[in-house]
Amino acid sequence: MGVGHDSIRRFMSRERQSVSDSIAGTVIDSLEFARGAGVLDRSVGLDELPRLADLLGATAGRLSVRLEGWRDEQGKSWLQLAIAGDPVLCCQRCLGGVKFPLAIKSRLQLVAPGEDWPDDDLVDDSADAIAADKALVVLSLIEDEVLLALPIAPRHEQCESPQANADVHGSSPFAALAALNKH
Repeated sequence: MGVGHDSIRRFMSRERQSVSDSIAGTVIDSLEFARGAGVLDRSVGLDELPRLADLLGATAGRLSVRLEGWRDEQGKSWLQLAIAGDPVLCCQRCLGGVKFPLAIKSRLQLVAPGEDWPDDDLVDDSADAIAADKALVVLSLIEDEVLLALPIAPRHEQCESPQANADVHGSSPFAALAALNKH
């Protein structure tokens, strides 16, 4: 084995040992990670996911993340990403916080440069194909998968609209502006 493989093994064993550390700043060579059967078990703070922040009612909280790599019998490289947590989204009806339980399991086939993209993706949606990357930013991959799993318009099962609350607490400031516009 060359020096490259030894350093990857040290990297992966160090990753396995630091289970409680944040995943921020973790970059992997996705094909080497899969070939080496790499495993990352980490926790991610919601405040570490900037593209997700606008959709959240609160950035407090954490997500549990497990990333595993492997190669199948046909020699294809794979990543499996499991994400679990309870982020609080902004309800689109009442604008309050609504807890949204996440339980994501994504299987991702790594497509190396020059390889053909799988055609069966249109039929089988149990896995997705992504481009293999020598510098895959794990936090970005996690954020992409979370964003894809969130509802377009999160809301409570039962809640009152802001208009109903305005009737109880007095007129809406927008109603006052509308009245001024009419004069």
